Amino acid sequence: MANIITLFRIMFSIAMLFFPTLSTTFYALYIAAGFSDMIDGAVARKTDTVSKFGSQLDTFADILFVIVCLIKLLHNSLAFPFASFQQP
Repeated sequence: MANIITLFRIMFSIAMLFFPTLSTTFYALYIAAGFSDMIDGAVARKTDTVSKFGSQLDTFADILFVIVCLIKLLHNSLAFPFASFQQP
C-alpha cells in the first residue's frame, strides 16, 4: 500500500511539469505530493511493510519531486528575470 502511495507521488510530480506554476491545478498536485510524502512512511510502518525497495522508491520520488520543483522555479526565474526591478 505504501509503495502505491509513493507511485502516486511520482505521478503527481511528473504531472506538475505540465501545468503553469501559479495555477490551481499545480498547487493541488503539489499539496497532494506533499501529503503523500508524509503518509507513505507512516502507512509502511503501521502495516509493517517496510522494505528496501520501498525505501529506494521513496528516495527516488523525493528526488524527482525536488527536481520538478527546481525546474518550475528556474523556468519562472528565466521567464521573468527582472520582474522585481521593473518600475510601474
